[in-house]
Amino acid sequence: MSSYIAINGRFRQRRITGVDRYAYEISKRLTVPNFFITPSYSLGRVAGHLWEQLFLPARIHTRDLLWSPANTGPWSVKNQIITIHDASVYDHPEWFDPAFALWTRLSWKVLAKRVKAIITVSNFSRERLNFHLGIPEGKIHVIHNGIGKPFEPQPQKMIERVKEKYGIKKPYFLFIGTNEPRKNLVGLTQAWENLDLKSHSLFIAGAKGKVFANQRHHEVQPIQTYVSDEDLSALYSGATSVINPSFYEGFGLTILEAMACGAPVIAADISVFREIFDGAVLFFNPHHPNELAHTIRRVIEDKSRTNVLSEKGLAHASRFSWDESARRTQTIFEGLA
Repeated sequence: MSSYIAINGRFRQRRITGVDRYAYEISKRLTVPNFFITPSYSLGRVAGHLWEQLFLPARIHTRDLLWSPANTGPWSVKNQIITIHDASVYDHPEWFDPAFALWTRLSWKVLAKRVKAIITVSNFSRERLNFHLGIPEGKIHVIHNGIGKPFEPQPQKMIERVKEKYGIKKPYFLFIGTNEPRKNLVGLTQAWENLDLKSHSLFIAGAKGKVFANQRHHEVQPIQTYVSDEDLSALYSGATSVINPSFYEGFGLTILEAMACGAPVIAADISVFREIFDGAVLFFNPHHPNELAHTIRRVIEDKSRTNVLSEKGLAHASRFSWDESARRTQTIFEGLA
C-alpha cells in the first residue's frame, strides 16, 4: 500500500453542506494512515482552484494516494481518487455561473482520464457521469451516502427548545438546502401560497448558493441561513413533514437525515429519489406545484398514513451508515494504493 492516503482538505475551510458532510464523515472513519492537505485559510473560488492545482500537489509524496472528496482535484496528480457527486453541471449548465460550469466540465474531462478511480453516490449519478465523460466501467464506483449522530429522533424538550429559538409557533413543514435553481424553492413557495394554510407554517433553512446562475429562483429568501447539526436534528424530529422538491440531485442526503430523525418525507418524483427512497416517501411531480399542495394537505389530514410513513422512513434509514460507506471507500483505497 502507498505510504499514506493524502486527503484534499479544501472542503475543511467551508461551512458544511451535503458534499462537505460526506467528506467529513468518511475521512474521520478511515483507519488507514492518512493526512489532510488543507489551505491555511478560507479561499475564494479562483484562489481555491489555484491552490488546488499548484500548491496541493507539491505536498504529496510520490507514493501517497490522494483522495479528493468534494468534486474537484489537481490535474497533475494521477495517483488520485476523486468523488464526483452528480453530473448537474453537464445536465443543466444553465443553473450555474457560466465560468464555473465551463471550468468544472473541463476539469472533470481531464480528471476522468487521469485519475485511478472515481467514486459517486448513486447509480443515477454513475449513469449520467458515464454518459458525459465516457468513464470505463471498472473505473467508477457507487457508494451511497450514510447517516449517523446526531441524526436520530430527538426528545420533545429538545424540539421545543429549537422551536422557541427559531420562533416557530405552529406545527411546521421543513425545507433544508441551499437556495439554488435545482432545489425548486419557487415551486415549494408557490404550492404553499396556494394552500393558504393557517394551521401550519413553512420553515426554510439554507444559504444562497455562490456558484449558481442569477435566475428568478433567488428571489426566494431563506428564513434561516444556517442551522447547526444539533438544531437540525431537532427541527427534523419535530416537523410535520420534511419536503424536498428538487428537480435534480445526486443522492438526497437531507431526505435520509429527515428519515433517521423520524420525520415523514414528501419528495420530488425524480429518478435518483426513486432509486434511493422508493417506498419510504410520498412522491409528487416537482413541475406541478398544485400536486405538491395536494400532497401537503394529505399529510395534514391523514395522520395514520403519516405515522406509517415515519416508521417506514426510520426503517429505511437504518440501512445506511457512514461506517459502511467509509469501509467500502477504504476498500477501494486499499485496492488501488
